[in-house]
Amino acid sequence: MPEFESPNAVKINGVWHIEGKPREDFKILKTYNPSNLPGKTIIVGSVDVPPNGATPSHKHGGATIVAMPIEGTCLNQMNNNEPIVSSVGDFWYEAPGCHHQRSENVGDVNAKFMVVLIVDDETIKEGFGSIFVLDREVENGEKAASK
Repeated sequence: MPEFESPNAVKINGVWHIEGKPREDFKILKTYNPSNLPGKTIIVGSVDVPPNGATPSHKHGGATIVAMPIEGTCLNQMNNNEPIVSSVGDFWYEAPGCHHQRSENVGDVNAKFMVVLIVDDETIKEGFGSIFVLDREVENGEKAASK
């Protein structure tokens, strides 16, 4: 299988985008620090992706992630594997260190999914910004590489 080639990423108003596509909107809904997972935080969030929307290639700061679409249809590709298309009733898993190469809304309506992330407390001690690290941010020296 040929290696994935990332589409052109451009910076618009200080935010990286895939050229010609709107970005997702991520909201943290709740965080938990369960006693049976010392040193870990569980983050529950929602992601809205407008039609034709996409997220540039990224990693998640060593987080473990389960995502479940609740509206629309998403295409995801991780670690040079074949892309998967997920809709309501499906889910996908991202292991720590996963390279999320493609994340796109492939429908003509908003795609929305719920995410549950389990991340090391050390990763987020200075805020949640280190959970989402774009390849372009690393390439340009804007952020340190994720695990």
